[in-house]
Amino acid sequence: MPDTSQITDIARPTRGLKNRNPGNLRANPDFTWEGQIGADGKGFAVFDADVHGIRAAVIDLHTHYVRDRETSVLALIAMYAPPVENDTKEYADFVAGRLGVDPQSALSFDRRTAEALMQAIIRMEQGVQPYADPVIAAGIEAAFLHFEAAA
Repeated sequence: MPDTSQITDIARPTRGLKNRNPGNLRANPDFTWEGQIGADGKGFAVFDADVHGIRAAVIDLHTHYVRDRETSVLALIAMYAPPVENDTKEYADFVAGRLGVDPQSALSFDRRTAEALMQAIIRMEQGVQPYADPVIAAGIEAAFLHFEAAA
């Protein structure tokens, strides 16, 4: 995995970017993600590298896709960004629009879909998507290596 922990060419104006957690995953006291170095004062995971934050978000989405059988954008986003914290329909419509699919259509979860999901989720969560394609690709590749090792 390329070392992206010292990315200095992007601004970090938001909590998720400062935490190297572009998907804004909450920390779980019973579980620590690879590369997670703690939690911030609001309970969001803090990572040592952007790639680890992206990897964690992809694994989280994949878990909902496989374990919970949430295969549409709307179902995935309802699990990922629950209505108690988000306007889930607006979020799902945004992501589906970025993917060019109906929010209720079933998706395949391959690298291409994971990349499109992450691009859209980062933009929705952070208001910007500042990462170069190789950084996103490295996070996705790390997640898919995890899936293969777990199979």
